[in-house]
Amino acid sequence: MRVCIEYASPRHPDIKKILQSSHQLMQDLYPDETNSYLSIDELCSPNIHFLGARQNEKYYGCGALEVKPDYGELKSFFVEPDFRRKGIATLIMQEILITSTKLNLNTLKLETGVGLDDALKLYKRFDFELCEPFGNYLENGFSIFMKRNL
Repeated sequence: MRVCIEYASPRHPDIKKILQSSHQLMQDLYPDETNSYLSIDELCSPNIHFLGARQNEKYYGCGALEVKPDYGELKSFFVEPDFRRKGIATLIMQEILITSTKLNLNTLKLETGVGLDDALKLYKRFDFELCEPFGNYLENGFSIFMKRNL
């Protein structure tokens, strides 16, 4: 079946479940003070381009592009565990890169966590490289910072 990557609402019931699963995973893996995920309300901000991965009428993954003054930041990137390794994350990333280019962004950055090996493999496959903390992030022993020039 075909997966559709489209602009979606973080408040959609399917996506809320996906985001809650992502947030729970972060809470289970890392101390609260090191978690930097955005709330559902924050993901509805005008500077956020929020994408959902839908098959038929159900969403199985999501990703967001937060537009900052001098770069874009990848946020809330998550695919439901039962739907991983089916190319959904690749499709979301491709659409985020297309959107970043249309917005004339020069750099895309992200913060991820130690131990999220599948996510790291995806980011490296898309030419993200390790970098120093950026924005309001601080080195904390749990975060990995990456960037990609566009």
